[in-house]
Amino acid sequence: MVASLEAKFTKETKNSNKMNMSKLICFIVGLMFPTVHLNATNQLTSAQKASIVTKFGTEVKYNFAHLDKLPCNWDSLYMARLPQIADTPTDEAFLDSLKLLCATLKDGHTAVWCNAPAVRDWTLPFFTKRFGNRVFVTDVITDRMITAGLRPGTEILEMDDMPVIEYGETNVIPYFPSSTPQWSQSAAFFGGQLTNGPADKSVKVKFRNAPDSVFTLDVERDMNWQYNPYDKRVISHKKLPGNVGYIKIPSFQQGLFNHEKFIEVFDSLENVSSLVVDIRDNGGGNSTYGDFILRLICPDTIPALEWSSPKYIPVMKAWGRTVEPYIEKGNPLIPFSAQHSEIPKFEIPVVLLVNSNTFSASEDFAATFRAAKRGKIVGTPTGGSTGQPIMIDLGYGYMARICARDEWLPDGTEFIGVGIQPDIVVEESEDVLFGKDNVLEEALKLLK
Repeated sequence: MVASLEAKFTKETKNSNKMNMSKLICFIVGLMFPTVHLNATNQLTSAQKASIVTKFGTEVKYNFAHLDKLPCNWDSLYMARLPQIADTPTDEAFLDSLKLLCATLKDGHTAVWCNAPAVRDWTLPFFTKRFGNRVFVTDVITDRMITAGLRPGTEILEMDDMPVIEYGETNVIPYFPSSTPQWSQSAAFFGGQLTNGPADKSVKVKFRNAPDSVFTLDVERDMNWQYNPYDKRVISHKKLPGNVGYIKIPSFQQGLFNHEKFIEVFDSLENVSSLVVDIRDNGGGNSTYGDFILRLICPDTIPALEWSSPKYIPVMKAWGRTVEPYIEKGNPLIPFSAQHSEIPKFEIPVVLLVNSNTFSASEDFAATFRAAKRGKIVGTPTGGSTGQPIMIDLGYGYMARICARDEWLPDGTEFIGVGIQPDIVVEESEDVLFGKDNVLEEALKLLK
């Protein structure tokens, strides 16, 4: 049905990728480097530290899209912290203090890091996910851990003799750039984020396999992965009872999202009576892919999100005039069915599944789905962060990314710092690790 769109989509993607890939690269780099770890040396002088902080503070002042939403004066805040940050005893302590300053911006697309750590950070050889106040293993990366008893569904009870939630709230969340409480409480425990740390340091971890097999391991940050969890982040689909189609899209990142695969999957579900699209745990990537899907599943013209970016004109400041941000209304998306007579309108009911790890480009997808009034959204509020970060060289090997674009729904509804609110709220249960998906079950009730 839509295979003929492949060449056209490839051309469109190339034409629009410049902005999207800039966003994607900034986001990936920001995720890779904010968690690097320096050893307890002190290579930077106090003057150099002050220079880095001042550069960061100035760039935030002129480029940060959400400066007007801060509860305090940014200049006063970072200048008040400057002496303490510049006087930190080690480079490691300096980076931690810089991260704490950055975290006060409460933005998931703004971060700081060092490009040249003395000790590389790495995760423990398993990935995790939080359900309520419990944390479970989702992926086991090495045979050694499998032999030791780990498997998807193994619960983590403690890390370094601290209850696992307390460990995350103490060692991860304070330094974690986040726009919403739900994303902090979820993403900080997701994937390798919770266990990330110096590659030369092990962690004492207490596990439990149901029903009551408790064991403790001293786990090294083994960089020799036999299994890459990202290899599983591919589009999957199935037909469910009631002739319901189901498509899971775990990523919109280039290299992980395969538009040819999506076209193949979409065509295979041509005769279903309704459709569930699952973007839970989709951390974003290239929003062009999400737009492509929306143009397939929406029968009518799709309203575009609106956005703004800070604007600074020096002469206006000299004249004492206020300069309003630059604002742009995006171009509406035209369904493929309106452009290609051989493609019928896709008018069957659609339900979208989201959670607090639905973030960035996937949140753009959810927001546009909501603006198009295409169907119900089921799950929990999304991460509440998207936008266009810019990369800033702070000097001395330190970098920042600063979100320079705000976005909102066409009707004026804000979702950055809030999240897309589902029509039906359903908290995901850990039972999903054992084959029982309560969120999907709720979606199926809507489609009966």
